[in-house]
Amino acid sequence: MPDGIRVPTTTLTHAATWLALLFCGLCAAEARASATETPGFFPPVEPTEVGVDPAALEVLIDHVETLVDQEEVVGGELLVIQDRRTILRHAFGWRDRETAEPMALDAVYCVRSMTKPLAGTAVQMLVDAGRLELETPVFEILPYFDRAGWREITVDHLLTHTGGLPFSTIGRPLADYPDLEAVVREATERDLEFEPGRGFQYSDAGTDALGAIVARVTGMPVEQFLQQRILDPLEMRDTFTLLAGREPVRSRIPSAYSGGTGHWSRHWEASDPPIFPVFLPSQSLYSTTTDYARFLSLWLDGGRLGERQLLSSDAVRRALSPRSLLEGYPESFGGLAAYYAQQWTVRAAGPEATPVVFGHDGSDGTHTWVWPDRDLMVLFFTQSRGSLAGLRLEPVLQRVLIEGEVEPEAEVRPLLGTERLTGLYWDETNASAYYLVTTHPRGLVVERPGRFLGLFVADPETAGRFVMESQPRMAVEFGGDGPGPAPAMRTDFGGTIEDNPRHQASADLPSVDEVVARVVDAHGIDRLARRGVVRLTGSLTLQSSGMRGRATTHFGMRGQRTEVQMGSVREVTVTDGDRAWYQSSLSGSEELSSTRLAQARLDRFVVSLGDWREHFENLEVLKRLETKDTTLLLVRAATPQAPSVTFFVEESTGRLAVTETVVLVPGLGFVGLQVRHRDYRQVEGAWLPFRATAEFASKQLGRIETRWSKATVEDGSAETLFAEP
Repeated sequence: MPDGIRVPTTTLTHAATWLALLFCGLCAAEARASATETPGFFPPVEPTEVGVDPAALEVLIDHVETLVDQEEVVGGELLVIQDRRTILRHAFGWRDRETAEPMALDAVYCVRSMTKPLAGTAVQMLVDAGRLELETPVFEILPYFDRAGWREITVDHLLTHTGGLPFSTIGRPLADYPDLEAVVREATERDLEFEPGRGFQYSDAGTDALGAIVARVTGMPVEQFLQQRILDPLEMRDTFTLLAGREPVRSRIPSAYSGGTGHWSRHWEASDPPIFPVFLPSQSLYSTTTDYARFLSLWLDGGRLGERQLLSSDAVRRALSPRSLLEGYPESFGGLAAYYAQQWTVRAAGPEATPVVFGHDGSDGTHTWVWPDRDLMVLFFTQSRGSLAGLRLEPVLQRVLIEGEVEPEAEVRPLLGTERLTGLYWDETNASAYYLVTTHPRGLVVERPGRFLGLFVADPETAGRFVMESQPRMAVEFGGDGPGPAPAMRTDFGGTIEDNPRHQASADLPSVDEVVARVVDAHGIDRLARRGVVRLTGSLTLQSSGMRGRATTHFGMRGQRTEVQMGSVREVTVTDGDRAWYQSSLSGSEELSSTRLAQARLDRFVVSLGDWREHFENLEVLKRLETKDTTLLLVRAATPQAPSVTFFVEESTGRLAVTETVVLVPGLGFVGLQVRHRDYRQVEGAWLPFRATAEFASKQLGRIETRWSKATVEDGSAETLFAEP
């Protein structure tokens, strides 16, 4: 399961489309554990013994408890080490939410991209030993890099993510690859995204190539080199490169969850097969907070372990030197900018400045921060993929540990007066787009169907201004001073400022009942589905990569089943009444819940082309839109369980032309999606779109096109087709 975004291959032909990914309501009360054993390298002391106010640690504890209470994470562990002494070590929340098992201390977490610094350390060790040079062209070590464009890639380019390699190139189950080198070799079959040295693209493929280089130079698998040269010397006995053969460790690994705040779905548990049958230096490591702190201490000590110099001071200096500015990264630590170095993230005052903070994150929700001048380390590990909890913790760390302000955080209360801001606002420059604003305990939720959904919190520096929590450069303000509804919303998205007027209902539009009647009559989907199970067969293309696959969908009044085969990867998605499942040859099977369940139930032909009144609590005809070719009616459909959907209906024919919504993608959060429905053909009296183009607002997901080639009505058993896969 590659770190970060996995390629979606669900047939995206309907309205509120949900994403099944290739690689992968119990009590929300929090259970907190206390330290019961002493970390060997970092003995516990009272915080006052190392100059830390105990009240600062109470603020941190309260903050993480709030993260659990608000379901921003399922569980986790927080470790604070000052002057190599443990002053805070607590576990929070759930190891497994479904069984209400509390998180235990020293759980073994999949640290994902926090594997990268170890891979970088291995390379630095070989450079120290004179067995490798940073400017060496990679093709001199890995011959399959000897192709046009790729020949210019150096070891340094891979260390700094400036070689032009794609984010990820894995498109098959990891079990299909005999070894790491097969994974890296397949990456070279893709085109580079830019000329080496001319840009920055965070790349799992690049770090995996570093691992293949280590293996070639040393003559041993990279995981063996890491074990012998890093893990064993540092006595990291609870850190593992592969889980195979380590069954006792499984009981210490928390169940893994994907989604976002309040929308967590378990995608792996200890009884499932290991995620990584092949070790990937980009993301496969499992570790504990205390073990990983030992690795961080090696870098704090300038590469020394006692009397042994495992890594040169020159290697430490060059690896932590700022290289590429990370645009849009929050400046949580005293206005410091974020840079990528050599397999590390650093915070510094400028590209030539000495880093003030270094560390790395992992996409399953693991985080580390190190302040070398303060001899301070903070590790926050969760198993919640897609959480922004690490970003929320950063300013609290700055405030209480660095600046020494230990006043408790103010109790979170709904912001007074925000009710007048809620409502629908039309985009000033796009007649078909609008923003929906609703209240949240910590601010406002701004949703733009087809583009994004985000939490906007009050800007502490500007009254009346709200900034997007995950992207502070996006901000909104509202016009009007009186108690009535705000007449307009001003958006400031990266310097582009627009004044968007509040929606006013129009009297010359048809009613919801009239529009729905046209849609039902135009498509005839209910009549078709009642005759039997409809079978659609066709192809699916991921346009960003050129990958193609076969798709088959069966649907009826009861449910829907979609199967996709792309190479050796097979996906099955099934809805049956109030239940839904997703099964992948890569990540196994899971029953969906919460938002993903709601999206799966709405992502059916009989919903998007049928009677919307049966599936949505609120429907409103918003606007008549004149286009070059036709007149469209915009209808907003809403249900409390999932983001709203905008249907674009041809007024003359009643056919569905476009749907826009926001879908929950594990690992990414909420992502905008627009689907265009084309090539309508008649199937036994009903009209179905035989072509659908899905455009995601995320560059990493891109565009997916589905083309149906055949449709038949069968007498297949719904009991079998729509059962749990």
